[in-house]
Amino acid sequence: MLPEGENSTISYSDIMLLNQIGQDFTSQLDFDNVIDTIMFRVKNVLHCEASSVILYDQVRDALVFYAASGAGAREIEGLTIPRGRGFAGWVFERDEPVVVEDVSKDDRFYSGIDRITHLTTKSLICVPIKKNEKILGVVEAINKVEGSFSQRDLALMVAISQLAGISIENSIIHKNLEEKNSRLLMLNKEMEEFVHIVSHDLQTPLASIEGYIGLIKNEMDKLLEQNEDLNTYVLRIEENCRNTFHFIRRLLSFIKLNDSTLSIQEFDPSGVLDEVLVVLEDDIRASGARILNNIDETSIRYDRSVFYHILLNLIQNSLKYSVRGRKPVIEVGKEDAGNNLHFYIRDNGPGIPERDRERIFKIYERGINMGPEDGYGVGLAFVKKAVEMFKGKVWVEAEEDKGSVFYFSIPK
Repeated sequence: MLPEGENSTISYSDIMLLNQIGQDFTSQLDFDNVIDTIMFRVKNVLHCEASSVILYDQVRDALVFYAASGAGAREIEGLTIPRGRGFAGWVFERDEPVVVEDVSKDDRFYSGIDRITHLTTKSLICVPIKKNEKILGVVEAINKVEGSFSQRDLALMVAISQLAGISIENSIIHKNLEEKNSRLLMLNKEMEEFVHIVSHDLQTPLASIEGYIGLIKNEMDKLLEQNEDLNTYVLRIEENCRNTFHFIRRLLSFIKLNDSTLSIQEFDPSGVLDEVLVVLEDDIRASGARILNNIDETSIRYDRSVFYHILLNLIQNSLKYSVRGRKPVIEVGKEDAGNNLHFYIRDNGPGIPERDRERIFKIYERGINMGPEDGYGVGLAFVKKAVEMFKGKVWVEAEEDKGSVFYFSIPK
């Protein structure tokens, strides 16, 4: 009980103090620092012997002393109490603050904490910590140093707990994000190491197989000319080896691509396209494709190697997934789009159904119109990863049986 007529008015200086406390809380994102700041503020503002922050642990379905100050603080940190026990449990269950002048006369008092801390609790304030309508726990102030806890103390405690709720929730979110990022980094590192190991173990026997195929072709040259089926089998083995080597190299390039590997420089994108077309010369000749270069010679600032591989993957994709009986026509161009440049690769291939236009950029995914050709979906996944590293985006517009236009943007 509080004295009759106790003044609960918060003064202008109190408001300024709460404003400073709010700034202290919001400037912290580390969970432990937030809890320590709450403890320090409660103890100093209310001039009490001890204070504690007790939060609800959903896994254990119990209240946990996350931090405490004053006598025996270390002994009770991490201690759990049932949800309904003591003043903390009562406040948490009912979402109501309490101010008690003499705890010995109150049935809600749980003396077990005093036996651990060797602190004799005489009076206390306990208020819920909330974020919106969610109760996170409670905060307690124990034993006013001089006099009794007042209505002003309660009003300050409620205000501090409201500020604390926002800060605790934000720090929990931040902590969870950091833990998830840490796990993702670890998984990415493990995946990269795994890919390196597997690729090394695969390339050695593949190189051996490829070598033996060359020996077989040399030793059985005449026999292969006479036996068409046998020649086909050997050629298929040779082609599968090449395809697997190609897949390993693309997968390694996808895994290795990260911010630390980028090197920004100024260059002519049209010149890079010419280099790509030289590399793809055999594929272009075999398919009878016609390539149109509509990129002007205006220079751009980008990672030249990454830009090269973006064009290489997109043009290879258009060459690979062409319509049987239709000679590929592939146009590569550039458009000005305000703060960005849009590069495009337009083809006359089978087109892509709308339902496939997002998933084809995921690794190991291919659209249903892609045909029977071998493919692992690494090329377009590389393009998406590379473009987004530069805060750009990649997308496709298409009509079935009328071709596709792949776009990627780069900031000016």
